[in-house]
Amino acid sequence: MKTTYELTSKAREGSLKLSYDDNGILNAFEIDFKPALDETKMTGLLRKIPASQIFVYLLKDLGLEINKALAPNEKLALFCRVYEKHIGIKYKVTAADSGKIKQINPTEEQLHAYFRSENFLFKGKQSISNLVKYWNEFRADLAGQGKSKFPDEWNADLIKKLTPQDTIHYYSHLRSLGLKAVKSEAGQVVGFK
Repeated sequence: MKTTYELTSKAREGSLKLSYDDNGILNAFEIDFKPALDETKMTGLLRKIPASQIFVYLLKDLGLEINKALAPNEKLALFCRVYEKHIGIKYKVTAADSGKIKQINPTEEQLHAYFRSENFLFKGKQSISNLVKYWNEFRADLAGQGKSKFPDEWNADLIKKLTPQDTIHYYSHLRSLGLKAVKSEAGQVVGFK
């Protein structure tokens, strides 16, 4: 069975993917870093890519974090295990779930965060379909936890100072906390509860 590793760097977006065959021999790699590596760094990286799977750990010396990519059935098993731990019942896998889970590569830590999330997109709606559908939103939510520049409650004075774009983001932030908009008879937002 093919084994794939995804290597990431804190210095760059993107990743290096290395695939090894049943014998542990390199059979494919994909480099997708942004910004792209210059010629010197690319040459250095290509020289360090191990032909044998047992030496993948040596890439840590380059500052790369190594994650073993899971096969779809391993991702399903991981999701089911975390689901049962948080919800208390076994997850019923559908035929579509195995195809959908191939699109993402969640870690166990990410799945635990997904089940603990208070975001209205996920809370009480945990499923593989929902996770895949809102994968980008979930990752953005995870990256921005505790980093909102807006208060967690309605502030009428703040609204007067915000640009229209920031007002939209403020409303989104309040909705993500589970608050509902209170509107006037004219349909304008006058608060959140």
